[in-house]
Amino acid sequence: MNAGKAVMPYRKERALEDAAFRHGFTPVRLFSLLLPVWQVDVRATTVEGKPYELIDRYLERGLAECGLNTVAELAAFFSLDEVLVDRAIRFLAGIGHLTGTPDGGLTLTDLGRNSHRDQVCYVVERQDRRRLYFDGYTSLPLTRRHYDAGVVTFLTLAQAGAMHGRDQDFRLLATTKGFRRETLAELARYRDRERYNLPHRLDRPESLGEECVFLPVHVIRAVQPGGKIRFLAYGQAADTADPELSELCEQAPEIQGALANEDTTEEEQRTRITSWLLRKGLSGYRPVRFPHGGWQVELPRSAFEPSGPIPCASLGSFAALSTTVVRIWCADKELREQGFLDRVESFARARQRKAGEVTALATKAGRQLGFESTDLSALRAMAAAAGRDALVLLLDSLN
Repeated sequence: MNAGKAVMPYRKERALEDAAFRHGFTPVRLFSLLLPVWQVDVRATTVEGKPYELIDRYLERGLAECGLNTVAELAAFFSLDEVLVDRAIRFLAGIGHLTGTPDGGLTLTDLGRNSHRDQVCYVVERQDRRRLYFDGYTSLPLTRRHYDAGVVTFLTLAQAGAMHGRDQDFRLLATTKGFRRETLAELARYRDRERYNLPHRLDRPESLGEECVFLPVHVIRAVQPGGKIRFLAYGQAADTADPELSELCEQAPEIQGALANEDTTEEEQRTRITSWLLRKGLSGYRPVRFPHGGWQVELPRSAFEPSGPIPCASLGSFAALSTTVVRIWCADKELREQGFLDRVESFARARQRKAGEVTALATKAGRQLGFESTDLSALRAMAAAAGRDALVLLLDSLN
């Protein structure tokens, strides 16, 4: 991978905000991991589905629903040229949808009948070769989001080792478990095939080779209401928690053991935060640790831009200091309201944004900045009280 390119396409704070203000958890630690993944080259007979060409769909309907069984009958029924129909019939026979009958007619094969039933043109590919990805601990398949090569980077062992050398925040995890080849046969039972990037059918799959590669992820240890510890995993594909990777991180003993070894003491975390404040010129402020393990530092208005070193966008958010997480807060309601309305206006000005989308984003920002009433009428009233007439008009224009 390009050494100058950021490993993750978003800041760590985005993942922390998702955990806190979308899921309602309290983030207490953040770990950056290189998770082992089995990259498996598979050979199989596959059945793929694709949209029908218009004429093909209607010709198969004519055979299945109207009792038509010759080129001449189909051409006459649909008022089409026989040469055109004959060409289409030859194509459908070539992909296994049609076969001849003893009396010289045409009939749908099982593949053709299934295609007509599902309104999807199924095509058999023999000796199809494709690359599939499975997690390195349970050999369960990764979801489609991990197949976007423009966003997701699987690292070889050499690349992962080099990246760990450059960025000590990323911990390289190992696996002692080989790829479980029985998993390939088990893929036939997966119902949500689109989600797992699987063809409609996968017959007689055979592994041509497996390689252990590594997937960069952030894993957040958080406390949910009631005190239960949760782990949320964030990959390169999105800055929202990945359900399958999160479940893996909660259940795999190897990952849990590695995270336990990364723990630091309360004093080490406090030192890390106070050192960060010192570098920002805010040495007079001290972090507070809550009983659930989360940290917060309360700063005055003067600590925030334009007069201070802390960006206004960080207000209510977090600073990720290696594995230590601290929330940045300010008791000044006027400053928080200003920041909140700035974010609402930014949401509302985005192209073709709907009212429901704006209120959903405002709800998340409201949780971050301490405002509970975030429906459209409450937003309008807050903007009017703050004298932000342009924002009032903008909110009124949403539909």
